Amino acid sequence: MSTNKRHFRERFLSANRKMLQLLEKSKPTLAFYEHIILPVEVFFFKAGNYKISPTFRQELIKAKETFFTEEEKQNPRKSRKLENQLIKSYISQQFTIKEFFLYGLRDMKFKEKRTYLSDLERKSMLDEVGNEAADYELTNKGKFYLAAKKYFKREACIIHPQNDINIFVNFTSKHPTFIVKPIEGSTGHDAEILTISSPFEARALFVKLASKNTWIAEELIQQHPTMSMWNPTSVNTLRVPTIATDDGIKILQPFFRTGRKGAVIDNAGQGGIFAVFNPETGILTTDGVDEMGGRYECHPDSHIKYKGWQIPYYQEMKDLATEIIQMLPSRPKYVAFDFALTPEGWVLVEGNYNGQFVGQIAEHKGVRKEFIEYYCNQRA
Repeated sequence: MSTNKRHFRERFLSANRKMLQLLEKSKPTLAFYEHIILPVEVFFFKAGNYKISPTFRQELIKAKETFFTEEEKQNPRKSRKLENQLIKSYISQQFTIKEFFLYGLRDMKFKEKRTYLSDLERKSMLDEVGNEAADYELTNKGKFYLAAKKYFKREACIIHPQNDINIFVNFTSKHPTFIVKPIEGSTGHDAEILTISSPFEARALFVKLASKNTWIAEELIQQHPTMSMWNPTSVNTLRVPTIATDDGIKILQPFFRTGRKGAVIDNAGQGGIFAVFNPETGILTTDGVDEMGGRYECHPDSHIKYKGWQIPYYQEMKDLATEIIQMLPSRPKYVAFDFALTPEGWVLVEGNYNGQFVGQIAEHKGVRKEFIEYYCNQRA
């Protein structure tokens, strides 16, 4: 998509979101938007051949194969009806097609859909209320490591063409097996565990990696036995969305992530499974869920039951999240922390400026109202 088209799409969605925020303050105006304004917008969206958002059309083609029922595929009237629902949800609240189906929005009334927080709407709020310093500090894994090094409790080094190659050679001599991640990567993409057996191999790898991207190499985490019993090949972590409010630190819909047999990464976007836990007690309150909508009462490989499992040493982790968000130099209002439990206690895996609320899938509960109240300091 060209820059101009992208900016137009963002302005259109932003203006529509602000208009809806004003109209939803009363039932009559909200109904007017739902039944009069929104159908007109859908008409022009389709009449313009999806030029406002070309990627939406591409997603729609894929969704018809993945999410549409056979009856909806074969029946043009039902197909159009569902397509209109998808467009309405995208325009009014910026739900992607995948979110629409995973959150179960097809069977919800308009007002109930408004309780869910879409990825794009959350990003808009972060842009409006957040600060660039926090964005940079948290998006760049190297900067975040330096800012919160004492909480990582392990060594790391940056792989970049301008950095001293000997630092990496020394790092690999102490940690011959380690994990590398893109410095600004997310959802576990391109993360890989590597093993180096000589300084020559280390130098060759440094040159190879530095020619493609900037990376962070980290000492491997040795997880606690109570975590490895879920899946020993991945580090099974907690995602803890943490918000600094005027009334103190709030944790909003945190979840526990487990990898699958043989997998290195526990991210749901890479095939992992997650379950929401109570932010006060650390007890899992839902079954496991993956990002294709699959649900699991027990882990499919280890057969441990999700709901009711108690996260060990939970209060220590809560205290750690509170301490870290308050000490970061950029003073972020919102950080989605990832923590892992080791035999020596909790360690920080990373912090995310733009952490998603996929727990809405597992809990069948939206967090839009709470996020607006905590992060934007206003009632939804």
